[in-house]
Amino acid sequence: MADKFPMDEFDTAPQHGGRHRIRRTAKHRVNEFLKIVVISAVVALVGFGGLKLIDNLNSFDSTTVVVAQNTDDLNRPVVVVLDGTTAQGLATKWATKLANNYNVATAANYVPTTGGQVATTTVYYRDSSNAFTAAAIAKLIGTKTGTAVVTQSNDFTDAITVVLGTDLK
Repeated sequence: MADKFPMDEFDTAPQHGGRHRIRRTAKHRVNEFLKIVVISAVVALVGFGGLKLIDNLNSFDSTTVVVAQNTDDLNRPVVVVLDGTTAQGLATKWATKLANNYNVATAANYVPTTGGQVATTTVYYRDSSNAFTAAAIAKLIGTKTGTAVVTQSNDFTDAITVVLGTDLK
């Protein structure tokens, strides 16, 4: 010990000698290995049982039907139906009718920037490649004057926009 510190009770403790651990035999090593194997097996079984329990709690079963979107819908232009009148549910009614044959995205109310109601039912299309589809939609929509008007316009962001007016039958 260092000479500059005075002696205390810890300096007079007896010195221990020899090994501090017991000697390990082959029997001790095998027992320790078997303990580790048993503990690992128990942890694995508890984990497996827990995962099976969680799997049984899922809401899907063999009777669940998953309907995939028709790939033809992905190739068809998006159609939006807007109600420019004060009638209730008109856009939804026409969107449902058009959904059987066209890729209808939404139905909503429409208020023109000038206010009031839209007088003439019009089918707007952005790109000339959608002109034929817009004309076919216009033929389905009957108005007091015959069919809806078809116009190319960039005023709407969707491929085809149907604005329903007060001239519907």
